[in-house]
Amino acid sequence: MSISALGQTQELQGEITSSADSSPIEGTHIVNTTANRMAISDENGSFYLIAKEGDTLVVSNVNYNTKQFIVKNSKFLTISLNPASIQLEEVRVSNLPETEADFRNRIVKMGVQADNSFEIAGMPPAKSKGKIPKNYDPDYTNSVGYAINKPISFIVKKISKAHKNKLKYYQTVANKESTISNSKKYNPEIVSELTGLKGDELTDFIQYLDLDPAFVKRSSEYDIAVRILKEFDYYKTDSQKG
Repeated sequence: MSISALGQTQELQGEITSSADSSPIEGTHIVNTTANRMAISDENGSFYLIAKEGDTLVVSNVNYNTKQFIVKNSKFLTISLNPASIQLEEVRVSNLPETEADFRNRIVKMGVQADNSFEIAGMPPAKSKGKIPKNYDPDYTNSVGYAINKPISFIVKKISKAHKNKLKYYQTVANKESTISNSKKYNPEIVSELTGLKGDELTDFIQYLDLDPAFVKRSSEYDIAVRILKEFDYYKTDSQKG
């Protein structure tokens, strides 16, 4: 990496603080995109970076809004970052159906649902799908944007055995949690709750249903419930014909 000979280069010193309480922010990436240089703030929020007047700096931290600006004639910078806002999901509360028939009718009439969650009365909600932490997710750490904004971290993650071992661990945990989530989205208890079937009739219908595991994995609890009810109607019709 090299600095252009045009203009006078200097070691720029600075500190990163939070606009909320003026506390120092550790682990912030300060990238000189003009000269292809980068620094990371320490536990005191301090950093040192080679730069010259007119260079463009991009300051980013996962918990704060990214800031970009041009270096002026100054050897010390105090950079204040605004905390990133967190959008909470909408919580919906509705009354429970009084009868089993009412429950099934509501499912059929629900139409398009705003989210993928679906809970059966008396049944524990399914676990969320296993996730790999963003800092270890290959889709994020191998992206062009990550390589540009965090070049040193990008290189370290490519060659670090410790990072690769942690990634394998997180992938194993995520796969295990996904398996648990899938078994909670579709199991005999849920089918029985939706159809009212028990014993051998329940077993026969599950064999008739024969849901593809790939469908269960990619579908929400709501989509699976609708599929079960539709197949149950076909099952009853076929049983009457038989």
